[in-house]
Amino acid sequence: MDVEVLGGDDWRVVRDVRLRALEDSPAAFLAKAETAWGQEKWRAIALEGAWIVARSEDQVIGVVHSIRVDDRPTDERHLESVWVDPLHRRRGVLRAILRYLTELEPDVRTWMVWVLDGNDEAHAAYERLGFQSTGERQPLTDAPRHVEAQLRLDCKTAISDSTGPESAS
Repeated sequence: MDVEVLGGDDWRVVRDVRLRALEDSPAAFLAKAETAWGQEKWRAIALEGAWIVARSEDQVIGVVHSIRVDDRPTDERHLESVWVDPLHRRRGVLRAILRYLTELEPDVRTWMVWVLDGNDEAHAAYERLGFQSTGERQPLTDAPRHVEAQLRLDCKTAISDSTGPESAS
């Protein structure tokens, strides 16, 4: 497995893996607008934050989008669009991506992620990696009857100390 950061010219890779994720796990993401986005929008999305993918041969098998949120501490990043191909779950794909992120962004101390209520598989995967609940919950802006919970990870200790496979979608 190879892990790499994508550049702006990799917008097609971002689009393709994101659409695969939405098709595989529509209840986990609840996104619908992305299927209608054109090239210009995908190019802009590919330039936001850091898009990290894991590949097995030429096939993208996992993705994480790491972004900095303006009103949060500079040593904190939020993880979005996290997805691992169902055939590769519980094989360390997400762990490998997070380790790569630790090297890519050495000053980051904390990763935050929101997990939709009912996405028990992803929630359990994050917990196996050492993420813990912040106690914060929020309704989705576009779908207020759906609620998500925030999880937090100290990225300097938990990834290197934790063992075992995980999955997330």
